[in-house]
Amino acid sequence: MTLSSITCAADDAPTVMRFNKPPETPQALYVIELMTIVYEALGIELKLEEFNHKSSLIAANAGNLDGQLGRVASIEKDYPNLVRVDYPLFQFTLQLFSLCNDCTLNDLKSLTIRSGYPVASTYLETHNIDAYTINVKSLIAQLNLVIQKQVEGALILDFHLKPHLKNIKAETLQIKNLAVVESFHFVHKKHTQLVPLITAKLKELEKDGVIAMLKAKYQI
Repeated sequence: MTLSSITCAADDAPTVMRFNKPPETPQALYVIELMTIVYEALGIELKLEEFNHKSSLIAANAGNLDGQLGRVASIEKDYPNLVRVDYPLFQFTLQLFSLCNDCTLNDLKSLTIRSGYPVASTYLETHNIDAYTINVKSLIAQLNLVIQKQVEGALILDFHLKPHLKNIKAETLQIKNLAVVESFHFVHKKHTQLVPLITAKLKELEKDGVIAMLKAKYQI
């Protein structure tokens, strides 16, 4: 992209970008602060709105939100109007939470996943796992289903599980890592012109040590 085209893209930029407010985790707070810095540098206000986490993907794809602060790359298949900024914001681990010592994911006949987080359903589809699957709205519901033996396992994001580990006392509970996954920023296709600008700013912040500082701040 030439200097003139970047200047033109900046001139065409919106003054406000609206995103749904994500559930409060260190990862979410890190992404909010990082992307606020990025957008401020571009002369754009990042505005957070209360929105159902699952519905936010549909709203962003329809253009009712301006994108998604942080999502996995696989959402592109089901939400084609969202354009990925090809710079990984952070990594997390998809984990299997179960009561079985020796079981693999393929051995389990029933699972629970959390609505609004496509990474789990995508993993099951990609690995041809045909277990009976229950979608629930919260991590607590997932944990309870496993502990009460209503399902054999739960697919959970490590940073969702971490705050609850101190409250889980059953010695038979097993946690196994399934995959390391990257999270990316997405904008609606009407803002495609911003993608190279956002990418360049993220790389600049990495070079200047700002991203490392923010990751240390939030213990990412």
